[in-house]
Amino acid sequence: MKQGNPLFFLFRKLNWPVGLIIAAILISSLGSLTGLVVPAFTGQMVDKFSLDSINPMFIVLFAGIFILNAVLSGLGLYLLSKIGEKLIFAIRSILWKHIIQLKMPFFDQNESGQLMSRLTDDTKVINEFVSQKLPELFPSAITIVGSLVMLFVMDWQMTLLTFITIPILIMIMIPLGKVMQRISTSTQTEIANFSGLLGRVLTEMRLVKVSNTEQLELNKAHKNLNEIYRLGLKQAKITAVIQPISGVVMLLTIAIILGFGALRISSGAMTAGTLIAMIFYVIQLSMPLVNLTTLATDYRKAVGASSRIHEIMNEPLEDIEQEVHKPIQDGTLSFQHVDFKYDVKPILEDVSFDIQPGTVTAFVGPSGSGKSTIFNIIERMYDIERGDISYGAQSIYDIPLAQWRNKIGYVMQSNSMMNGTIRDNLLYGINREVSDEELINYAKLANCHEFIQEFEDGYDTVVGERGLKLSGGQRQRIDIARSFVKNPDILLLDEATANLDSESERKIQEALESLMENRTTVVIAHRLSTIKKAEQIIFIDGGHVTGKGTHQGLMADHQKYQEFVHTQNLSD
Repeated sequence: MKQGNPLFFLFRKLNWPVGLIIAAILISSLGSLTGLVVPAFTGQMVDKFSLDSINPMFIVLFAGIFILNAVLSGLGLYLLSKIGEKLIFAIRSILWKHIIQLKMPFFDQNESGQLMSRLTDDTKVINEFVSQKLPELFPSAITIVGSLVMLFVMDWQMTLLTFITIPILIMIMIPLGKVMQRISTSTQTEIANFSGLLGRVLTEMRLVKVSNTEQLELNKAHKNLNEIYRLGLKQAKITAVIQPISGVVMLLTIAIILGFGALRISSGAMTAGTLIAMIFYVIQLSMPLVNLTTLATDYRKAVGASSRIHEIMNEPLEDIEQEVHKPIQDGTLSFQHVDFKYDVKPILEDVSFDIQPGTVTAFVGPSGSGKSTIFNIIERMYDIERGDISYGAQSIYDIPLAQWRNKIGYVMQSNSMMNGTIRDNLLYGINREVSDEELINYAKLANCHEFIQEFEDGYDTVVGERGLKLSGGQRQRIDIARSFVKNPDILLLDEATANLDSESERKIQEALESLMENRTTVVIAHRLSTIKKAEQIIFIDGGHVTGKGTHQGLMADHQKYQEFVHTQNLSD
């Protein structure tokens, strides 16, 4: 099926300011119409000009038309530009809203730098077309049509002779516009690749430094930059062809008018005022015609840029609307014959288990066996291939996504943080008012109040990108404190104490045990003490559940679990 125009696809997504558009078109049209009167008045003045016949009222009227034309044209152009800015604001808002609602597999497959490029570079190209070029269309069209009508009224024969060059100009511009579209699409792709490279390298700059791979990354960047340079030269060549051709056509047109007009004046078929008026009309035509020719190429560039945005807009979305639903009753979290694939690679196969409410379940198994995947599936980051997951009497997929995720607290191994203050990170995603006293209490439980107070700005300390101003253990404790604040019904702990020193780990373990009370807790852990305390241990091996039970039970009858405990050197 043939893809529709991606730029029009974006336009259909917008709420157009109809009233403002009508007002802008009317005002700009009046401005263009008053501009059409000026050459005719000028011709009349030339034909009738003498010191004895100067009419003051005529001069006042002439000046008034000039002023009115300037005011109307300026106001009309401002309003049309305002419409353009409104539209590009709406496009960026719609695109960002769409991106933030995309499913996790999309972000696994696309670099953040590339997505940033589409939000900024691609929309910039569209912005230049919509806010700068497109507003010129209406007044330019009126000026062109009106000027042509006046030229034909004044002398249709000379007008026809004058514009024999226009079809030639059009025949040149159409294929050049198509080439410009292809170049623009390729350019935006290369810019996105370069942005992706920058984002990746800047994010992992420490790894680059430690690995001495600066030259490698420079070479990769140079490859992208050379391609962008090459494509930029192609665009420059096309522009270098279009603009001189447009200028030559206009100069040739004026030359024809002057030459042929002089002959007609000498024969008495035309007055000098008429010739001057026709020259004015041709000059009036020149800028709108040049604008329209460049408009065609800019339109092609905008279509090329919007095609990449169109790809994103066709990606499936998560339903994250904050629906008001009846509270979800606590119940058993049950996996029923769940299969999951990442692309085509099977990760989980026929996984079934029950997690009773208010209990602690520990997942253990070799690295890469699928433990973290189960956590991601519980959070509904990925869609399962087969089976179902229920909570109580209903499938989790029948529960509004936002409501389901509000029930879950996740202390991640990576302890993700946003650039902002410590307070911002503690309250990130918390949809209720939290007093300073409550916040401090939770921070103390997570063993982070003490080190927060050591900072000059305390809870208002800016943590930097990804929390780089904090140590790994400090970030981990803030992540845990955030879970205290959220007070979830289901708690997911993924190596929750992995980055802590022994003293902090002991205190955090005590805090976690307090947090785990009376709530469903699912743990990925390598500490034997944590595993022993779990009411249920589920052993995952190669995407399959190969054992379920207590530590004592699995040690008695599950050989791989025994080997895992011994080979991993699990400690108390």
